[in-house]
Amino acid sequence: MKTILLLAISAIILSQSYGFAYADHGGNHYTGGSGGTGTITIGTDSSSYTTGEMINVSGSVSDYDESDPFKSFDMTLKLIAPNGNIITISQIPLNSDGSYSTFIPAQGPLWKYDGDYTVSVNHGSDRNASTTFTFILVPEVIEEEVIGEEIEISEEELAEGCGEGTHLEDGVCVLDETTESTPVSTGSTTTGFSAWVYSITFTVLIAFVIMIILYVISRASRRKIVN
Repeated sequence: MKTILLLAISAIILSQSYGFAYADHGGNHYTGGSGGTGTITIGTDSSSYTTGEMINVSGSVSDYDESDPFKSFDMTLKLIAPNGNIITISQIPLNSDGSYSTFIPAQGPLWKYDGDYTVSVNHGSDRNASTTFTFILVPEVIEEEVIGEEIEISEEELAEGCGEGTHLEDGVCVLDETTESTPVSTGSTTTGFSAWVYSITFTVLIAFVIMIILYVISRASRRKIVN
């Protein structure tokens, strides 16, 4: 009796062990179905990805049957980050031969950690498979050289906009020093010369008028003496 019981227990343990999934990093995982009648496979097209790449997840259900309502439902896919957060969860329809394939973009606000990400699929409540891949987060690069070139071009364009006799200084168009002094000097000389000419002309005119008056007075005096 004990021998029969031990054999029964051993058979149960072996059947359960046969139904467990076995894995290879970045490859396919398998799991047994109810009673060991079917298997589910899952795999990725690479063992590692970087930011912006597309992850191709594919596999199959060995005993899928479109005509059987207990086997013709979709596959549920779930992707989990190293910290346990769910990145995505979706339903994937199966092809007529039981195969499936989908793409997941490795980018977005949830892709914040380097490390091993786990992608798993479920077909029904008792059959599942999973695999892992390594994700490498690529930091965003700011192109400082391009920004510097744009600033230089903007300053050159601003300098070209300054008028004649001006130059660009601290982002502002200012007058040249030679341009400022020349008009002041020319104006002062012209004003002084004009005042001198007016003064001489006025003096000569007054002297001429006085001479005429004296001449008229002199003529009048001579006529009185003659008479």
